[in-house]
Amino acid sequence: MEHMATDNNLRFTTIRKSKVVIHCCASPEDGESVNSYIVETDGRLVIIDAMLLRPYARELRNYANNLGKPIERVIVTHSHPDHFFGIEFFQDVDVYALPETIEEIKILGPLALNFHGGRHGEAVVDRLYFPNRTIGEGEILIDGVTFRLSKIVAAEDVYMIAIELPDERILLAQDLLYNKMHLFVGQRSEDGTLCFDGWIAALQQFGAVGYDLVLPGHGLPAAASIFQENISYLKAVRDILAVSTGETFVKNVLDAFPEYELASMVEFSNFFLFIMK
Repeated sequence: MEHMATDNNLRFTTIRKSKVVIHCCASPEDGESVNSYIVETDGRLVIIDAMLLRPYARELRNYANNLGKPIERVIVTHSHPDHFFGIEFFQDVDVYALPETIEEIKILGPLALNFHGGRHGEAVVDRLYFPNRTIGEGEILIDGVTFRLSKIVAAEDVYMIAIELPDERILLAQDLLYNKMHLFVGQRSEDGTLCFDGWIAALQQFGAVGYDLVLPGHGLPAAASIFQENISYLKAVRDILAVSTGETFVKNVLDAFPEYELASMVEFSNFFLFIMK
């Protein structure tokens, strides 16, 4: 793997495989340490998610432009704003998402816009931008490369897409997985239940496949052992939640996982678990 950090602090990791080159584009912590991915085929680019903050989304677009190939599409994997705010900079290409994700953005997007605008000011979009195409489960062939899309329900978000490159044994997991980062566990499913059981079940399902490389939504590329690490984290935090209050939850989680980064995710979880419940 090749690493490069730019002046604007996005970190790029390049992974070269037989049919594709994958560019892992990671923001620093003020952008929630979120990853976007560019899958480069012989003649095209497929971009997976688009960053939270404008400076990083702009840099992602500039980096893609400098690869010298047309952007075939952007895929937004779920409705959390660190994955779709940046499509402001991709309005000239098709942006795909699940129909359920587009509806979630319409419903919850204004709240996210107000919240992040208050935290980041002009670094956040001043209006919502929506995917203009829908996508579903199944396989699609792009420039000779198979992309296998799976819909995940009731995990880190209500609806999510995970993307496999089966020929390369790679999973672009996005927020199905984090790597040594605190997970956002404040999501509730449509029936109001918390995310833990559905998320753990999805991790067990995908963890049984045996990928050579797993690309998380937050944190560095990982081996397949990352599935069990995430399962262990979720089970531990579920137990912590059972004995915590809104005043103690954040400290209890941070104390249990002192080596993990992205404490802001625990604070976000606390807000949705105890204030917005």
